[in-house]
Amino acid sequence: MIYRPFGKTGKELSSIGFGGMRFGEIDNPAACAEMLLEAYNSGINYFDTAPGYFGGKSEERFGLALKQMQTTRSEKPYYISTKSNKADPDDIRRDLEESLQRMGIDHVDFFHMWWVVRPEWYYERKAKGALKMFERLQDEGLISHIMLSSHMSGPAIEEVLQDYPFEGVLLGYSAMNFAYRDRALTAAAENNRGVVVMNPLGGGLIPQHAERLDFMRTRDDESIVEAALRFLINDQRINVSLVGFSNKAEVREAVNAVNGFKPIPADKIEQIRGNVCNEFNDMCTGCGYCLPCPQKIPIPGLMQSYNEKLFGNPGKSVTGKLKWGFGILEDNRIDACSECGLCEERCTQQIPVRERLKKLKKVIADNPL
Repeated sequence: MIYRPFGKTGKELSSIGFGGMRFGEIDNPAACAEMLLEAYNSGINYFDTAPGYFGGKSEERFGLALKQMQTTRSEKPYYISTKSNKADPDDIRRDLEESLQRMGIDHVDFFHMWWVVRPEWYYERKAKGALKMFERLQDEGLISHIMLSSHMSGPAIEEVLQDYPFEGVLLGYSAMNFAYRDRALTAAAENNRGVVVMNPLGGGLIPQHAERLDFMRTRDDESIVEAALRFLINDQRINVSLVGFSNKAEVREAVNAVNGFKPIPADKIEQIRGNVCNEFNDMCTGCGYCLPCPQKIPIPGLMQSYNEKLFGNPGKSVTGKLKWGFGILEDNRIDACSECGLCEERCTQQIPVRERLKKLKKVIADNPL
């Protein structure tokens, strides 16, 4: 495992982190705990969750594993990360206290101001005293480091990092959409802030389109997942690539990407960047932040199906994805769109949802199954 200093915190974090939002068997507590222990025993020491993941079950599963991990923490350190998206100080404290209770711990190492989608959201929370509460919780020893979690553009993240001395930032970044937030990585590095990247596999799009994205591979003996992770490991500005694991096999593949890592020549990195720059940044990653829709339209499934169109796949692939991938081809909710625009305000990728819904209607009409 590769470990890198995390900004000014004095901590060294594993270059692969465990993301707790994609457990494959969330209703099997033992299986989830086994995944966490697999990661810990493989050298991963950064574990990230949130109160909203699986309605709090993710934190509960963390708690099961932490009971065992605690016994070896002194000789094998690990770090826990969670979040709050609240603005009211009392709500932030409540979020943290509930997270601590679910995980059975007395403090978290990294606590994030979560889901900052627009600069004005950050300033609104700051004005209501959110950061003052973060600092109070830090003074009380309930959190160690104050973090930012954001889906904004690179320049917007840079602005926020200049306004407040967050010790690190969690942002969406992969070989598919690096151009959108590259400036944020540079700003963080220049100010010695730690960087954790989420959605390092493009929200699953990279492994799903391995053949199309084969140009990312720099070696014959690596999978597309290993290639995508090594692209990020190669970037010294990135401390941790946070992978949302579904099963132990995925944990092992990610660990293998690190253990088999060799520096990638600069010209090869530029070649990969040239192939993806301005091409894949408008893909929906299915994060679900656009929800809830007032008309109950299943936007993430529809937008991810539209990704097939963006990849140049035939219309049948789009309708096939809608029917077999998301089971919503016959769902007429798409016609219920009132064009209120709430989804676009919340969208972390700035996707023109309303325009794409109209195009999807035509694709469906022209490509019946």
